[in-house]
Amino acid sequence: MPDCFISYSSNDEGLASFVRDELQRLNVDVFMASASVRPGERWSPAILAALANSGWVLLLASRAASRSAYVNQEIGVALAGSKRLIPVVWDMSPAEIPGWAAGFQALDLRGSTLEALRQQLVAIAQQIHQDKSKGWLILGALVLGMFAVASHGEHP
Repeated sequence: MPDCFISYSSNDEGLASFVRDELQRLNVDVFMASASVRPGERWSPAILAALANSGWVLLLASRAASRSAYVNQEIGVALAGSKRLIPVVWDMSPAEIPGWAAGFQALDLRGSTLEALRQQLVAIAQQIHQDKSKGWLILGALVLGMFAVASHGEHP
């Protein structure tokens, strides 16, 4: 189950690969279609499953991505699934992000270096790890609660 889904235009494959590699280096499980869909696997079901199972979506919001029907569909699915969405812009203004994705605070990297992006990805990875830890704590509390209720019911 991926922690993070990268939505991007194939025109931005180099940047998407950099983001994927950095997040993986930071122990984040990443889905990036061109690298994650196995040969012979159907694209749409694999992408939809990854979107459904990812808590976070990084939208590499470029001019090319804004024109991509697939990227816009992925963002629609992400928004419908209440995913944590972070638009990342570098070749356009955050004000140019299309549709409902424009309502999310963007990470504006215009004029930034790869090192600045790397630092931002460290912060994003930390947030993803914190969310996962909270999820495990909540799951653990639920399981303990179920055991307490079950064992309470067994004793007169």
